[in-house]
Amino acid sequence: MRREFKVPKMEEVLEHDRRLLYALQQSMGFVPNVYAFMTRSETALKRFLDFMDVPTVFSPVQKEAIHLVTSQVNQNPYCLAAHTALAKEVGLTDEQIVAIRKGNVTWDEKLDTLVDFTCELVTKRGKVSPEMTGRFYQAGYTDACLVDLVMLVGMTTVTNYLNNATWIPVDFPDAPVVICNCDCKK
Repeated sequence: MRREFKVPKMEEVLEHDRRLLYALQQSMGFVPNVYAFMTRSETALKRFLDFMDVPTVFSPVQKEAIHLVTSQVNQNPYCLAAHTALAKEVGLTDEQIVAIRKGNVTWDEKLDTLVDFTCELVTKRGKVSPEMTGRFYQAGYTDACLVDLVMLVGMTTVTNYLNNATWIPVDFPDAPVVICNCDCKK
């Protein structure tokens, strides 16, 4: 039997977290359920938002591609819905978003390499092949890119695992079901 996890209401949240949720509401127009659920821990929401609020070497499109691929491999409907919406905000089309999730980026060779590298990184738990690593660096990515990529995958994995463990209701428009074309077939 699956336990039903309840997303706390604003009045049930500690004051320090309530301020953070109000700020999210101001910036996003609503409080995503995953952030509200993080308030079940007295420190999780602030730690996660601090982790998330750091610039990276990646463009907004590249960041969303990393989030989409990680969520695809981890088979997380919540984060796929959230990052599909965010990917649209940074200018990706529905077709491009599906192509990224399938591991089939045909319009940008460098982004295709990033998508393939991210897929292998997540699928193989960091044990990326020398061939893929060579392709990553040949595409122009650097050590800074590698570090930021691993950090972004870690950040996305936190919300993927939290949502996969709790089945928090998705409060973003549903993302289409997609099977990727890479070896993981997720």
